[in-house]
Amino acid sequence: MNTLVLLAGIADPKWPLPRPLTADALRAHQAQHQVLGPFDEAALEVALKLRDAAPDMQLRAIVVGDEALARQVAGFRIDTLVRLDPAALAPWSPAELAAALRASIDALPDLLLIGREFGDHDDGSVPAHLAQWLALPHVSLALSMQRVDAGLRIVRQGGETLQRVDATLPLLASVTNDSHNRLRQPLLKNVMATRKMRFEAALSDAPPGVVALASIEAATAGAREKACRFLGGTVDQQADELAGILSRLGEAA
Repeated sequence: MNTLVLLAGIADPKWPLPRPLTADALRAHQAQHQVLGPFDEAALEVALKLRDAAPDMQLRAIVVGDEALARQVAGFRIDTLVRLDPAALAPWSPAELAAALRASIDALPDLLLIGREFGDHDDGSVPAHLAQWLALPHVSLALSMQRVDAGLRIVRQGGETLQRVDATLPLLASVTNDSHNRLRQPLLKNVMATRKMRFEAALSDAPPGVVALASIEAATAGAREKACRFLGGTVDQQADELAGILSRLGEAA
């Protein structure tokens, strides 16, 4: 089986955002403090478990991130790794990002794995867009999977339930995280073997995007403004006053 996992870096949440917040400052911050997103880690771990069960499986990866992140992924003995420069993509347009990812896939795999948010895309639409671009069936919220005959049996999260579905290949599965697909640590010898590797950013063949970033600013929660009244006096006086307030509210309704 030929498996391709798509991975994206995010700004490490342990580090505060830069101030003042600008597009350039945010890009520099993410480049300096870049880690795999939690769902990307889960997708990689699912791929590694499939390879554990079938050591002859070919595992490829496309990493949207810097060289350090690509080197971190390479430490898991990836057969082929391609790095894409996040600055050349359009993270504010999931459809255009999916088109760029499609253009970077030179050969369609049997199984394509991707984190359900693919980095910072909280709306989860990138996997669905990509599945549409590639004309692949899409199983979302996958937790684990195993080979069954010529296909896969996938455990997925379905609200408050766990669902087991049988799927044929080829297939795109977007992965969510739980305690059973937490990413393992790579072997030290494999990490050492990547220290001198170079990962030049590949150029995407996707056409120029039509959505451009106009500005960026920090999101702030709006101030809460609700009328508040403290009741004074004894407990009996407070109860009488509260009863009067509720009575008036009932009449107004």
